Amino acid sequence: MFSLEQKIGQLLFIGLPGPSLDADTQQLIKTLQPGGVILFTRNLESPQQIAELTTDIRRFSRVTPLISIDQEGGRVDRLRKVAGPMPSAKQIVRADDAKLAFELGVVTADLLRLLGLNMNFAPVLDIESPGAGPNGLEERCWGSQAMTVIRFAGTYLEGLQNHGILGCGKHFPGLGDTSVDAHHTLPTVNRSEKHLWAEDLRVYADLFGTLYTRVPAVMIAHASYPAFDGHAGIPASLSWNIVTDLLRKRMEFSGVAICDDLEMGAINKTIEFSEAVIRAVEAGNDMLLICSRQELMYEAQAALIRAVEFGRITRPRLETSIDRIAKVKAMVMAPQPYSAEAFRRATERLAAIYRAVVEASALQESVS
Repeated sequence: MFSLEQKIGQLLFIGLPGPSLDADTQQLIKTLQPGGVILFTRNLESPQQIAELTTDIRRFSRVTPLISIDQEGGRVDRLRKVAGPMPSAKQIVRADDAKLAFELGVVTADLLRLLGLNMNFAPVLDIESPGAGPNGLEERCWGSQAMTVIRFAGTYLEGLQNHGILGCGKHFPGLGDTSVDAHHTLPTVNRSEKHLWAEDLRVYADLFGTLYTRVPAVMIAHASYPAFDGHAGIPASLSWNIVTDLLRKRMEFSGVAICDDLEMGAINKTIEFSEAVIRAVEAGNDMLLICSRQELMYEAQAALIRAVEFGRITRPRLETSIDRIAKVKAMVMAPQPYSAEAFRRATERLAAIYRAVVEASALQESVS
């Protein structure tokens, strides 16, 4: 039986401080029993070390956590130093070959499973807006038209998930048409509801309904959408109108909704942390990303315990998220036993894909 504290831990998706589990981090995992762990460059030194780290994470967890990473390629390439560079989404689209997107998904899955991960916070499903400012999405989008994103991101997702790594579409309901980076401050997406349905939400609707590319998880954006919330400046990640009414009810999404990192400027410049944690769950999120500060991870657990004990979050609401998380975890495939030779072969395939993307991009540019 899980205690209330450990049930609430399943809602937390946490980052770790370094490449191994020191005593404090071991205690953190044993105490929180987090439902998910995200790895960053600070956690990654070598293939063998990463495989040992993910083994230790599972060893201290009563239930196997989701172990994820932002492995998109291009400027968001956490494994660059251990596996070589991955092409960006924009490079693949420029090459105009969806087969390369599929192959990148396959080799990414093979690398991650060898390292002991079971999820990737990819693909980005935001639609590139040519007139947008520096919003942190440069090179990360799969196109400026919904059908282009569906074609390429869907094919990538098929390769990734068919080879044993769960994908996570981001950043719902669409972050492409913003002019600031949510890591620093709260963006506003001023598109009408009709425009959002025709473009941004069309991508999600398609991938929710297609068998081989069905996304099991969605990351909710830290951006304000006046089309759904008026001009109150409410982040989508804290909005019942967006997470529950739009995503759950109107779009019938039954997977896991993951709130983007609650340590971002878009949140901490808008609302007090403990209140943000509670509102994120009230909005309908199942899991909350807290990527850096351990004291905030404990604070989040404490805030949610109080919210349940005082009835602000009901126990049935908590169990709903626990059930969704459990269903997604039931889809997880066991990691491949780490093999230096298998990892080397995978990196050679990655290098070949990278060369093919560069060559195809150059060819397309020469004929355009």
